[in-house]
Amino acid sequence: MRGYPRTVAWLAVSMASHSRAALPKWAPTYNMSRSTIFMPCNDSGFTSPEISAKWGVVDFDWSNGKRDWTLASPMDCEERLVQQAALVKSVNPTAKVWIYRNLVKALPWYSSVREKLLDPQYSGFFLKFNQNSSAPPPHVPKCTNSKVGNPPKCSEFYHDQEQTPQNGQNSAPPPPFNPGPDHWTRYNPGNGVAGMHPAENLSIWLAPGTPADYPSFVECENAATVAMKNNTKIRMYTWWLDAPSSNTGTCWFHNHVEMRGGRGYSPEANHVMGYRGPAADAPAPIPTSYNVCSGDCDCGEGLPCGEYLWDYRNGSMLADFLVNEFVLNPTTGLKNENVDGFFFDDSWTNKPSPIPSWAPKTYRQCDMWKTGGATEEDYYCVVDMGLTQQDTDLIVQNHNAVMQRVLDAVVDNGGFAWPLLTSRTASLDLKDPRPRCAADLRNWCTNGPSSFLNKTLMFEFTRKTFHDAFPLPYIEQDLAQFMLVRGAYGYIGHSWMGCIQPSGYVQGNSTKGYERPPALDVDYGEPVDPICSETAAGSGVFTREWTKASVKMDCNSYEGTIIMKPSE
Repeated sequence: MRGYPRTVAWLAVSMASHSRAALPKWAPTYNMSRSTIFMPCNDSGFTSPEISAKWGVVDFDWSNGKRDWTLASPMDCEERLVQQAALVKSVNPTAKVWIYRNLVKALPWYSSVREKLLDPQYSGFFLKFNQNSSAPPPHVPKCTNSKVGNPPKCSEFYHDQEQTPQNGQNSAPPPPFNPGPDHWTRYNPGNGVAGMHPAENLSIWLAPGTPADYPSFVECENAATVAMKNNTKIRMYTWWLDAPSSNTGTCWFHNHVEMRGGRGYSPEANHVMGYRGPAADAPAPIPTSYNVCSGDCDCGEGLPCGEYLWDYRNGSMLADFLVNEFVLNPTTGLKNENVDGFFFDDSWTNKPSPIPSWAPKTYRQCDMWKTGGATEEDYYCVVDMGLTQQDTDLIVQNHNAVMQRVLDAVVDNGGFAWPLLTSRTASLDLKDPRPRCAADLRNWCTNGPSSFLNKTLMFEFTRKTFHDAFPLPYIEQDLAQFMLVRGAYGYIGHSWMGCIQPSGYVQGNSTKGYERPPALDVDYGEPVDPICSETAAGSGVFTREWTKASVKMDCNSYEGTIIMKPSE
């Protein structure tokens, strides 16, 4: 899954790059519950449509459902994003659902991208490894090796392995040890074998004898066969070696697999589990990680999985494909009735980018190279492709032109996109909003170019810290400021934070779930005052009347108040 770089990467594709001060074509609203925005991700399956449908705009990342699409053959991330969108629409047809696209990286887990990667007539769509015979070996491998005995997969198209699903061990249990109608099905260590631990409704029996009696899983399996004759509850065994190179092992018998956080059994290395019972109840093999496939990853016949790159030195043929097929197509794109827009990720630079404020000093990516490069790609990608400053200049120029064309096409066809949002972001560790409160509101409470009134605003709730947002520290203050400055197309909520884990925790966060304050479901009416104002010159107190509420932000005490008016 992706980490936090995305929160910054999309800023490189900002409104500054595009001439249109875009507003959506859909009807404006001041309904607060519909004036919300949120970028969830559940990499263990579909994100709850009931939770997602509470938000006005909901945007799904490519990591969403990663456990499932990495196991598909071939991978089908593109199709599953549309399925997720349809699930949300089935709960709330008025929700605006956006999905992920990347116009820098050509990701082969998208079917439409994979089709072009495998077709020689489209080879000009993709950047290649340095083709000079005297070039040094690249810093990233051209081939991925199988862990199940298949030939390696290689490609001359440049690709790195960042955030890429990796090959795993056997995709199916080995042949049964005891053939017959009641044989044992074994789950080997590389296939996500479960180490069983006591849990509610899980019965555990320690095998008889001593650890020296179980030097391998075979002895454990034989003991389980005997034990099942007297204990009909036993369906499974779990065995592991007590220490590397030892001749002693631990053997347990149990009645079923432990459920953990809705994910099922928890994989542990160097364990072997066996099951004997009705086939319908047999546990399914699972990979050891959502980023590890069962067996060889399938990104297309003979094609190694990796993050490939679009070659913007190509002529109009690539641009036509990206606009008309990749973005607008009626099956998985904007012309599908369940898709309303996109998050377009990553960008190209032609000069070195600084280390982001949230990153460690050792952080290096391709766009930090002296010629610039692609964001969130291996640091040496420009070197490994043999690109020059002239190349990155041309790629940046053409990429920006295609992005403009794509964004125009999205808006013209009734959709919208994250790069067209004018964003206010804040976190107490990196961008504390308190010291600049009065200056910001004086800047925003105008009819000038800094006003949000005629822009599509994404007002992000202040995070406790950038990497650990919840609980939100300033809900009332954020909502008050949002109501002071917003126009008819304003949205308040969360940008990228990471995927929710099987435990219910959002990646990196110390509390469960994505926080949605109840105040977002209150009817505040519509603005009466066309714009917010400071109560007196230099007072630091700002107000705006709404039909059903009076809104005030006191920047001196950093207190926001929303007082509901009596019902008429």
